[in-house]
Parts: sequence; structure tokens; C-alpha cells
Amino acid sequence: MHDLKNLWDEFLTTWSIDRVKNMTLEEYVGFADKTTFTYWLETKTHPIANINGSPSYKFGIYKRNPNKEIKEKAGTKQGEEYSWYSRFGDTEQEAFIAIRKNILTVINASQNNDLNTIENVSLSNMFKWKIAFLYQNRNSPTIVNIFSKDKLDELTGLSGKPSFSDYYQELVSNYNAEDYESIAEYGKELWLQSEVESNADAAITRQYTDNSIDIQESPLNQIFYGPPGTGKTYHTPEAAVKAAEPIKYQALGIDKLLGATPAQQAELRELYKSLTDAGRIRFVTFHQSYGYEEFVEGLKAFTNEDKQVEYEVIPGVFKKISEDAEKSKEKKNIGLKPSARVWKISIDGVNHSPVRDYCLQNGLAAIGWGDTGDMRKDERSESENEYFANLSSTNRNTIDNFCSRITEGELILCISSAKTIQAIGVVKGEYEYRENGILGRKDFCHTLPVEWLVTDTVLDIYELNNNINLVQKTVYELDRFSTADLLKKAEENGITLNKDCDSNSEDNYVLIIDEINRGNISKIFGELITLIEPSKRSGLDKNGKENREALYVHLPHTPHKKFSVPSNLYLIGTMNTADRSLAMMDTALRRRFDFVEMMPKPQLFKGKKVHNIDLQQLLEVMNERIEVLYDREHTLGHAFFMPVINVLDDKGEDDAFIELQKVFKNKIIPLLEEYFFEDWNKIRLVLGDNRKNSQTQSQYVFIQQSTASYNDIFGEGHGLETYEDKKTTYKLTDFNDENSSWQLPLAYQAIYDVSVLKKTDTPTNSDEELKTSNQ
Repeated sequence: MHDLKNLWDEFLTTWSIDRVKNMTLEEYVGFADKTTFTYWLETKTHPIANINGSPSYKFGIYKRNPNKEIKEKAGTKQGEEYSWYSRFGDTEQEAFIAIRKNILTVINASQNNDLNTIENVSLSNMFKWKIAFLYQNRNSPTIVNIFSKDKLDELTGLSGKPSFSDYYQELVSNYNAEDYESIAEYGKELWLQSEVESNADAAITRQYTDNSIDIQESPLNQIFYGPPGTGKTYHTPEAAVKAAEPIKYQALGIDKLLGATPAQQAELRELYKSLTDAGRIRFVTFHQSYGYEEFVEGLKAFTNEDKQVEYEVIPGVFKKISEDAEKSKEKKNIGLKPSARVWKISIDGVNHSPVRDYCLQNGLAAIGWGDTGDMRKDERSESENEYFANLSSTNRNTIDNFCSRITEGELILCISSAKTIQAIGVVKGEYEYRENGILGRKDFCHTLPVEWLVTDTVLDIYELNNNINLVQKTVYELDRFSTADLLKKAEENGITLNKDCDSNSEDNYVLIIDEINRGNISKIFGELITLIEPSKRSGLDKNGKENREALYVHLPHTPHKKFSVPSNLYLIGTMNTADRSLAMMDTALRRRFDFVEMMPKPQLFKGKKVHNIDLQQLLEVMNERIEVLYDREHTLGHAFFMPVINVLDDKGEDDAFIELQKVFKNKIIPLLEEYFFEDWNKIRLVLGDNRKNSQTQSQYVFIQQSTASYNDIFGEGHGLETYEDKKTTYKLTDFNDENSSWQLPLAYQAIYDVSVLKKTDTPTNSDEELKTSNQ
């Protein structure tokens, strides 16, 4: 616990009371700023005391993520950058000054052991009591580093409605300074003992996601499977970052049981976005029409410039990412970006030229058409515009390619004939207009900075280009092969593009396949289903040695090239078991993937109640009934109730109850209809309506049941006695009726505990009393 003391000292040194008095808004709170007061309170001092889990409004004011839209919330105000509680002021500066004043009141009260004053300060409980804890007199402490009322209730066993002062007085009375280095150590041990005694239930309820994946190493192929709403898709970004950047992921310090703090989640999202932007994490969704052509490769018809129909091979998402991953080491070392394209250029023809020699020797690529003027300018002279407009479409396209489309980090090939290239380079910057041209040639004024990796070769790329000659057009994209194909071709011909290649610089790539069970696996993967096995992957194995069992295939549309799946490509799938049972999953896929089950976690809602509706019991009981009536693969995930929890934490029970009604109306009831094919009797059983038997309990029924004889419906002589003599019909209670069961908290409680309705049999209770008694 010596580290806790050092961390505590560091906080008090960094955030002295004098600094807090003069603290600015920018010092108080920021977005992804690890120097602010609130970042210290929430994240840096997390080992001392945890205040994670509640929204950013707990700070009174916070700086929004600039990439997210503003979400309006009752009782708050929104500025250009900040959001705050309107009770603190009309402007962000007014609000901050009021919040800072409250913080100073808490600090002064904690140092004077005046806990009653802290009780009345208008800041969130977790936030103000952590401040009070950190600034209290450590030689005579009065506050323990536990700020959850549920946990304080559990630890103290106090009855009635105890205040935080009551809790801390009870806990501190048992504190012996001789047994602990500090009050922080005492609080940590109290929490730990509570966890052990409750069989770690509390830790499990705060579990962020399924924890069966080892942090150190991710499986090459894994599928998250489970019923709807269990966090499968929600978990994939974390799993993808863990696979793509295991070291950076571990550096985030995400607790395997407690999960990511809000600050860690923000960092995780930023890292995920940067990896997707770089092309190292890609996403695809399988569906019934998805096939081999989209996933691996297929043919696409197009009309060329001569108005002739041609067919080109289009690589699918899996082939693209496999090739990028295979050559990631080489691409990274020569400065290619992951999504780099390949461009062809003819510098002053294909024969010997002083301009060409100058460009290759001085790190340039250049093209003519100097009369166009600077292509970066929005406004060019009338004559320049007229000149450009009168060029052929081919020439205009060439100039646009060179000046606008080619970007830094892409591959450029200087040709020497219709089949061969002389030089290979990487674009290193943006287009530049040279008014005086090159070597007196004023027509060669359009230039790009290029690092030429090799300039004196003769590499035949005719076969690589699908047996098609390079055409006379000066600049165009070579889209029949990838950068990985070119690098492999160069390697096969003994051309080394980077002699200082770092063998440890290989990047991991991740392909996320959402709804993997909805596609026809045999149709989509084809012959590649074998190649995804870890033992059949190309590249280095786990011991850093070349895998001798690697398999290569020749794809049908590109038979001249060998294809394999590299060992640094990770596949992450999600599977909704309500769509298809795991038992019905393609056997070939089941043998090649690690399956990670993600089931509903009602424990996440332990202690969470909305007008006395216990959300944990509600979800547990409904799922228990669904499992009996259907199976466990069609239970309800905890994600259905997460919006209710968010509203409960943000706005309180009244708004949370409205949100709960929306969840039943828009999510749960439609899903149950789908599960049971509109068998309303089974839906009644799930909702517990069958147990609401007495006349007074009928107002709490969600699905109304009525039975009528055929004689009543059709009259006599209907001739339907052969089948039955009466019909039972069902009607869903109107959600929009303000007096319906959906508006009554007791109706939801009765789903899991019908005994709450016993008092409804007493005629002295009015309907309105029953509606409000549980609020």
C-alpha cells in the first residue's frame, strides 16, 4: 500500500488548495486531457478510490467529445464545447465558478471534520466525497474511501435512512491507525473483505464484458455468440484493439473484472478509430445474399475508353486485408500506408530522358501540361481554364490523378515499356507547382515528392497486371494488383526495396464479421475455409519461425498468383443465437473458431430499482420462463435494460420508468412476438399474466384474454363443432392508455413477484393509491 500513499502525496502536491482556488476551467476539465483536476480525481487516483461508472455530468460541467453530436438533457445547458447543469449558471464560466466554489467548500469542511456541510453541497455524492476524502486530515481521518451507498449499507448494516456522515462515523470507529498505513488501506481492505464474503458477486456485477479472453494473447479466430442484447457487437472493438495492438491495449490498464473506466473507454475508442482509419481493423456483415465474389474476389464488367466491354478482377474484403496483412512489415518499413494504391507514371516517355533522370535522382515525379497553371489554385486565369477545358478527357483525367488523387504513402511505378517498370517509389508529400519547370522544361511544372526505392531495374509486371499491357496514358491507377502483390513480385525477382527491414515491425490486422451465422459459410469462404486454420497460416508462427505447414491456393480469377492467409490476420465474428442455433452452425466453421459464449448478465443490475421494480429479478425471471418455453439461446440480453440504467443515473426514477415502458413497447414485446410466432398465451406466461387471477388484479394484466363460444360469435348452425365450441382471443393492452397496466409499477413487479398484488384485493385501496404507493 506504499504506492497509495505516494500517489496520495503526489495528488496533494499537484493540486494544492492554493492551486484549486485559482484553477481555470481548462485546468478543471477537458476531453482526453490527462492533466486536469477531474482526470486526477477519476483516473489517476483510481487506485485510491473508485468513482468511475457515472456520467460526466458528475463533475457539474464537462467538455464534450468534439466528434459526437450534442445530446440535450433536462436541467442542463450546452455551450460550443461544454455541457453543464443549469443550476450552476447560464454560461460555462458562471457554472465553473460556482462549481469551484462548492469544491473549496468541500475541501475546507473536510479539513475541519464538518461532514454535515459536505452533505449539503450541490455536487454529486461520489465526486464531492472523494474530494473530501483526499483533502481530509490524514492523521485524524473521518472519511473512508468508499462512496457507494449500496456498499456502505452492506458494510455498516445501519437501518433507517443513514447519511454519509452516519456511514463514515460507523466505519471510522473501527479504524485502528496502528494496523494500517493509512485510511486508504483500511477502506481497500473493507471492500476486499466484502467481495470475498459475497463470493465476489459485486465484482461480477460490474463486469464490463465476457472475461474469458486472455489479455496477453487473442485467438486468431474467435466468435462471440449468445442471445440478442448480450454485448457481442459492443465487445468487438475492445477485442479488435486487443488483437491489433496488444501492447497498447495492456497499457490502457483495463481491469479484467471491473472493466474499463470512462476515461479508458474514451482512449479505447480513439485507438479503435485510428486503427480503422489506418485500415488495420475492418468490418463486414454477412447476410443471405453475401457471397464469394464480395468476400474473396469476383469479376466486374466495365466499358473502357474505346467503348469496349472489359472484365476486371475485383478483390473482396477478405483478400484485400489478407494481402495487406501479409506485406505489412515491408509496407510499414518503406512508408506505405495500409490502404495504399498503386499508380503508373511515364516521365517524359519511356526512353532515356534528362527530365526522367533528374526526377529519379532528386526524389521527384513530374508530368507536363504546364499551360494549365497551378492545379491547387481555386481561381486560375481564363486562358488557363480554357486550355484545361479543351484537353481530351484522358489528359484531364491524368492531370487530376497526379495533382489531386495521388496521396502521401502510396506506391508509384515509373515504366520503361508496355510490360516493364524501371523504378519503384513511395509518394512523400503533396503536389507542388514549379513555375519554372525542370531543367528548363517549363512544361514539366507539376511535381510530387517521391522516395525512389529502386531506379535501375527492369521488372516485368505483365503477368501481375492480369496479362494486360501498360497503356500510353501518362498517369493512372493500376488496380489489377495490390501493393502487396507488387512487393511480393519484387521479392521473387531479387529486388530489395528496404535493406533495413525490421523483422519485429509486423502489424496485426483484424477483420470483424458481424452476424457471421447469417451467411452461407461454404459459399462465402469457399476453398479458404482451410487456410484460416492457425496451423495453415503463412508467415511466422508463435515461436517466430516460418510456418512450414502453411497452405497456398490459386484463386479461380487470379490463377497466376499464390494466395494464403497470413498469421497476423485476426478474425472476430459475432453470432446471434436467436437467428440460428449453435448446433446448426457450419461444422467446418465450428472446428476452426474459438467460441466465446456471451449470455445475459442480470447481475449487472444488482441493487438497481425503478419505483421498486427490481431490474435484476425482472430479467432473471423472464429469462427463466423463456428458457423453459423455448431455450436459453432465445433469452433477453442485459443490453435491453441498459438505457433504463443510464436514464436512472442521469435523470432519476420517473424518467427511468418511462424508459422502461419504451423498452417493453419497442424491444421486448416485439421480440417475444417473433420468438413465439404470436403465440400470445406463451407471451402471457413470460409476463406472468396467468397468475393475476382475481378481479382486482385484472388491471395489472399486460395481455387481455377473452373466451367466446362460436354460437355467440356466429349464431346457431355454424357447423364448427367438429373442431371446438369456443375460441380464446388475446389483446395487447394499449401502451398509450395512461390508465393501462403499462403505467403501473406494480404490474412490472408482479412479473416476478405476484404477491405484491395481494393488497389489491382489499377494496379500501383506490387505483390511484395503488399506482403511487410504489413510487
